[in-house]
Amino acid sequence: MAASQSGPTGQRREGFFTRGLVIALIALVPVLAIAWPVLSSFSVSNDEAMPMMHEVKRGEFIHEITDSGNVESASNVDIRCEVKSKGSAGTVILEVVPEGTYVKPGDTLVKFDSSALEIEQIQQQIICANSEADVIQARNVLESAEIALQEYLEGQYLLDLQAIQSRIILAKEDQRRAQQYYEYSKMLARKGYITEVQLEADKFAVDKADMELSSAETERKVLEQFTKEKMTKQLEADVKTAEAKFKAIEDSHKLDVERLEEIKTQIANCTLVSEETGQVVYANVDGGRGRQEIIIEEGATVREGQTVIRLPDPKRMQVVAKINESRVSLVDEGMPATIRLDAFPDVELDGVVEKVNDYPAPTSWYSANIKENETTVRIQEPPPGMRPGLTAEVKIEVERLTDVVQVPVQTALEHGDKYYCVAHDGDRFVPLEVQIGSTNDKFVVIEKGLEPGQLIAANATALRDKIELPDLPPEEANRNGRPRPSQKPDGAADQGEQPAPGKSNPGAAASKMFQQLDTNGDGRLESSEIPEKMAPHLKSADTNGDGAVDRGEFAAAAARMVRQQGGGGSPGGPAP
Repeated sequence: MAASQSGPTGQRREGFFTRGLVIALIALVPVLAIAWPVLSSFSVSNDEAMPMMHEVKRGEFIHEITDSGNVESASNVDIRCEVKSKGSAGTVILEVVPEGTYVKPGDTLVKFDSSALEIEQIQQQIICANSEADVIQARNVLESAEIALQEYLEGQYLLDLQAIQSRIILAKEDQRRAQQYYEYSKMLARKGYITEVQLEADKFAVDKADMELSSAETERKVLEQFTKEKMTKQLEADVKTAEAKFKAIEDSHKLDVERLEEIKTQIANCTLVSEETGQVVYANVDGGRGRQEIIIEEGATVREGQTVIRLPDPKRMQVVAKINESRVSLVDEGMPATIRLDAFPDVELDGVVEKVNDYPAPTSWYSANIKENETTVRIQEPPPGMRPGLTAEVKIEVERLTDVVQVPVQTALEHGDKYYCVAHDGDRFVPLEVQIGSTNDKFVVIEKGLEPGQLIAANATALRDKIELPDLPPEEANRNGRPRPSQKPDGAADQGEQPAPGKSNPGAAASKMFQQLDTNGDGRLESSEIPEKMAPHLKSADTNGDGAVDRGEFAAAAARMVRQQGGGGSPGGPAP
């Protein structure tokens, strides 16, 4: 056995172990280089080190909700398409003024395709000409019927009546003469001068004259009582018929003319002009997944009534931000706000909350679980050059307290339904029960339990195992999601685990370093918790892009650096 260890195989094993150890130490160099600025701020022994302390102070407490939004005008002049679609998809844009152009009243903004309307106009003009001819003809018929009625009543009827009356006069005269002659004949017959036959002839002449007079009088009666009424009714009916036809044709012609005027109006509507002075903003609509986007451009089709261009009022600007449902209950109308534009980061604007929607805004399918309420913040004095569409950061002041005791949130420890801060008394740590008030996620107001000038631990969670706290029922022990002392967080390396012989344990070192950096104990490293020398590494380590580095991302970043220093997994390098 001794000989085998001193042989070539034993020497190779000893050399391989030495090379592996050297490579592992080299791999830990970047990890130690990153950790050294932090570790140097702590004592050599974690068990005996004095934790960072925070002095309790009194001052002004401000609770602000920060969110982003888009700038828009509170008063827009909407330029809409008024060309009727007529069952088609819409009207095609031929020309549109470039977005951002400053226009004045009367300037042309958009031209739509009017070729189909111009053809329809020519066809309608022909229809109007034909209907106008029909109107003229119907008017002539009506006037002729009216003249016929007047002609009969004032002409033909009077002529017929006069002719009959003339016959009556003649018949009466003939009757009188025949009667006188008959009376004379009767006297002569009595004297024997004429025969009976002659007397009968004279009697027959009298009867004939009576019949002629009776016939004339009957004819007058028929004319006045029947013929006149019949002809009047017939002629009046002709007038009314002609009048109705004339009105119908005339109304039809009016409809044709109105249709022609409507076509002319539609052709005029194919050119949109500015009504006010302003800067052109396209009324584009960004559609979510599965929805069609509306883009205003040449060749695009727009429907009747669709807004094509907006002319915002630069003197009335506002920001529409979306506040998460967990914080929207804190926001109310009239609250002051400050606004910073991404385009002008050095300019801070004053604003005021004007409206908070009662219901969440519509969301897309991939963010259906996120509920946000639109909140409108009016900008008090918009600066020159502000235009809709700019991105803005809005800070809404939901609460302001003056002269109150406040401490960082990580100095307060939640235990059951009570809160504690940790103070140092001689050689031990003691919990101080406190009553907390408002919080802004960075500081918490202490209503009772602390006084200005007191020193408390900066990270109370890290000292949970070193202080005596009241016992809690088992079901409440982990209600805040904190691991028990006997438990290890998911993905965390065992602090007491020792590396295998010949191998370093960068995972344990990274876990220990993460615990020391995580001052608030929330399992995430934010920019405020990372030393300045390590700040450049935050972005590359933040693989999920949430603005913080969790324990798994931190360990993965350390492992990547170890692999890079170890030659990308060459033989003898440390395990990832």
